[in-house]
Amino acid sequence: MSPIFGNIIFKILGNFQHHEKHSHARRLLSIFSRKSKIEETSPYIIVRANTKDYDQILKVMHESYYANEPTVASLKIPPNPFMDERALRAMAKGYTLVARCKHNGCIVGACINEAAHPWDPEIDEKLSCGIENENIKKLIMFYAYLMKAPDLWRCLGVGTVYEMAYLFVKRQHRKKGLAFRLMQESKTLGADSGFPVLRCDATSVHTAKICERLGMQKVAEIPYCSYLDHNLEPVFNPPWPHEGVQTFCDCAPQYNELKKKIQTRKSLFSLEKSKDKYT
Repeated sequence: MSPIFGNIIFKILGNFQHHEKHSHARRLLSIFSRKSKIEETSPYIIVRANTKDYDQILKVMHESYYANEPTVASLKIPPNPFMDERALRAMAKGYTLVARCKHNGCIVGACINEAAHPWDPEIDEKLSCGIENENIKKLIMFYAYLMKAPDLWRCLGVGTVYEMAYLFVKRQHRKKGLAFRLMQESKTLGADSGFPVLRCDATSVHTAKICERLGMQKVAEIPYCSYLDHNLEPVFNPPWPHEGVQTFCDCAPQYNELKKKIQTRKSLFSLEKSKDKYT
């Protein structure tokens, strides 16, 4: 919630304090005031990453991503130069967001976003041929397969897709809404940057729930048990409740952002009318 929105609500609440008969309306509006206070007092800020942040982002990724992301953890893949290089290429595109602690400026989480093109899966397949570690090779091949599976470029007639590729938060800073805020701001960044399609491959149920809350549509699903190696054995065996990858997308991000702004303005207008009615 914006500071302007919060100020308007506090003014309305101030007027209602002199009208005891409208206590019910005050209780309803107090919901918004509490939300505003929570956001204002949050010890974190979401900002766009710069080149000086890359090393720290990789460090947080090593600590928080590899042990928890279902596909990586299932294959027991440790931090490695190949994955680091892949993340750095994504960060270099300039769409990565980080969560910083207001008190010390440290990065406690990030959402690495990138622009994906139709030729990217083929590049990953070729690069995987030079990887000696079999598990890393399997993972990169799966990424290539996953990108091609919905074939959004051809189906939607677009040349570029904005992808929310890596999401991670330090363990001690979890369960505070940071993952949701990072994805929410990433979604807005993609829309504001003019991308026609936003995409997220939710490899965990937690990420999938965030995508649903953000109003994204599920367009494909790949159960982990259905992705097999050359021995016809499942490549991944992650713990419950992670049963597969769900691909979500937003095919009209600019329109949806505009609709959200219009709804916010309507809410402000309704609050102003309520203020005029009871004063």
